[in-house]
Amino acid sequence: MTTLLPALHGVQAALSAYGLYIAYHSITNLHKYEEKSEKAAKYSNTAAHQLHKTRTTQASGTVAILASLATSTYLIFSAHPTPTLLALNVANAAATLAARIHLQNFWKGKAKVPFVEGYNDAISQTGAIMQQLAVLTGVWALSAGLTLAGLVL
Repeated sequence: MTTLLPALHGVQAALSAYGLYIAYHSITNLHKYEEKSEKAAKYSNTAAHQLHKTRTTQASGTVAILASLATSTYLIFSAHPTPTLLALNVANAAATLAARIHLQNFWKGKAKVPFVEGYNDAISQTGAIMQQLAVLTGVWALSAGLTLAGLVL
């Protein structure tokens, strides 16, 4: 059972790398509107709050995916299950789930704006990031279960 772990961690690394690719494009599209958003934030508390939440949600998703990539790459080369490796699996499952919830709580009600192509693309890409985080959460939970089984057996 634990012989599957390196391959599973390889899948996690690939999923994480793809998630970072999506996050990069989403952040790039949102960055196009950064200057206008900052100007609006000077005059409106609502705009300032929206800008802050946009930045923090994008950052939390990106950081969770980056941590997933770093951890999964490290775990590919780990020999045998240990309590520390189990803790890394559980921590990544929790981090990806928390980031997904954080993103969803802010972005689920965002409507696409006519004629604002880059912003609309960013909304779609953020949805893809949320899906990627959901998949990563499941794969981290699976690898945590296999690691636990390796410790018990």
